[in-house]
Amino acid sequence: MMVVKENIDFSLLRKNFEENGVKLFPSDLDEIKAFQNKYNVEIPQDLQDYYLKINGSGNETLNNLYEFYNINRIKKVNEELINWTGIPDYSKLNFDGMENIYVFGEYEFNFYAFGIELFQDFSSENKVFIFCGKNFKIIANSFTEFINLYLNKSEDIYI
Repeated sequence: MMVVKENIDFSLLRKNFEENGVKLFPSDLDEIKAFQNKYNVEIPQDLQDYYLKINGSGNETLNNLYEFYNINRIKKVNEELINWTGIPDYSKLNFDGMENIYVFGEYEFNFYAFGIELFQDFSSENKVFIFCGKNFKIIANSFTEFINLYLNKSEDIYI
């Protein structure tokens, strides 16, 4: 049986961002390589394509209260959330075993944060996590799967 890999519908995602007043500033390979070198990870092809074509929501929160970070704003989950002050309280999150998870976006001003698992070598799976205070769960097995949820079934994203 042949497995058909889903692709991101960049035209639909671009339209979604533009309807929210976001100006797109695509990344380039140098920025992607700099991120990969900084953290000693490989960014999967679907996430690379996303940064080369869209690169986040321009440090703006969309009308639907999502924000997608550009390549230069992505940080390890402990770097991004350990000093977060506000609601929810991320200080109670157990960061053990999360060294490979990088926060790439959030919902409702960090009420939920989204992270993706990245590795030194390319992986067939890069799980996407949702965080809320001390709670978290896996919501997708790839960035593509996450974006397709966001565009088509956003109610399935939350904890």
